Amino acid sequence: MIEELGLWPTLFLKFESHRIFILRMVVAIGVLLFTVGVSLLFSLKDPVYGAILAALPFGVAFFFVVQSRLYLMPILILAAAAYIPFSLPTGTGSRLVISLVLSVGFLALWWFRKAVIEKNFELVRTYANVPVFGFSVTVLVSFVWSMIFRDPLLFVPNSFIFVQSASAVIMVVSPFMLLLVANLVQTEKQLKTMAWLMISVGVFGYIGNYMNGRLPVNTAGLASMWIVGLATSMALFDKTLSRFVRFLLIVLAALWMHWNFVVSLSWVSGWLPCFVAGGVILFFRSKKLLAVGIILLAIYIFTNTSILEQWFGNVTVTSGDTRLLAWQMNWRFTSQHLLFGMGPAGYAVYYMTYYPLEAMATHNNYIDLISETGVVGSAFYLALFAVLVWRGWVVYQRVKGRRDFLEALAATGLGGALGCIVIMAFGDWLLPFAYTQTIAGYSYTVYSWLFMGTILALDLITAKAGFQPVE
Repeated sequence: MIEELGLWPTLFLKFESHRIFILRMVVAIGVLLFTVGVSLLFSLKDPVYGAILAALPFGVAFFFVVQSRLYLMPILILAAAAYIPFSLPTGTGSRLVISLVLSVGFLALWWFRKAVIEKNFELVRTYANVPVFGFSVTVLVSFVWSMIFRDPLLFVPNSFIFVQSASAVIMVVSPFMLLLVANLVQTEKQLKTMAWLMISVGVFGYIGNYMNGRLPVNTAGLASMWIVGLATSMALFDKTLSRFVRFLLIVLAALWMHWNFVVSLSWVSGWLPCFVAGGVILFFRSKKLLAVGIILLAIYIFTNTSILEQWFGNVTVTSGDTRLLAWQMNWRFTSQHLLFGMGPAGYAVYYMTYYPLEAMATHNNYIDLISETGVVGSAFYLALFAVLVWRGWVVYQRVKGRRDFLEALAATGLGGALGCIVIMAFGDWLLPFAYTQTIAGYSYTVYSWLFMGTILALDLITAKAGFQPVE
């Protein structure tokens, strides 16, 4: 019979009889090659590459464990952004942060699981699905479009394709964090874990402010807005917490407001979104409380007029005028590429070719958006934020009057979304530009995407539970 079937069955039988020995040899040779590779990278290249290769088996095991516990993905991304300062070299002026590695890896793992194991590509239905997919597709179209219709006279460095690719990844992955949270965060316990994790960032980050950044805590970007928002809303709304804990949360919010508005007054992007988010939260909790807050702010402004006038003058000279010039320059090129823009980070090569001595970043996410993705991408992006505000309002009306964590988080989500809408006009705080924040900026922009994603998660959770406002 074996002779009739040919050689393969014979080889199969021989393999079976020596299977244990062969597997041992394969493992031994694999370990040997792996060890040699790690040693060579440590000795011949940057030791970081050796460390990466040495950690690879642990990374594979980590992803294997997570694939059966998908609900951990948003929490692990948040933890990595907050507490892992380690980043990987890219060969360019930017570094690859671990939170971005996890975001890309988890999204790929999530979709792989849906395709291979679940065999179901269906996502939970949220009003954000269409804007997120529409914007992501537009980013990819603009990436290709910008190369096809690029000015032939442009000087394009060899490394620019990598810069554009990395920027495109950031622009696609960021809004997908909303859908990751909406699909995988399904319980109040998960939401509480995210909230308290961010509160811990506020505690250790504030201590780190007085230690010259020696603590490995990431409080950059809009982190303080989410810290202030969560601490304030949980203190004012969540009566399931003890009075002592709520008092400590108010103290934490007050300390961060003092740090942003008094110690770091010159950084508008630090205190302005905190005022917006905090104002929304106070408005929801009590109109009288909001009035008290406005009066206290007015008293502070009145008693520190000279300091604020000096600050306003400095801002006008160093930032206001230069930004207007930057926006005018940007329009010279954007006006010629209105449909799909100049691609991710695309206007940088136009600047460096035609105005190398006057090149200035716009420091404005809205202008960057229309420059990079045109009116099509901008329309999807604005529609996404319109959905977030709308659903944030709907969710808050459902949980209004409960005086629990869900009401607190709903107020924070809507207040934070409005804070993001305002502050995007003052910097690239949601989609980091490649030549300013660099792709490493994802480590703090992801805070906003994850917590705005809680609006969608709350929408699904409260609708399923049939929540009604408490009068």
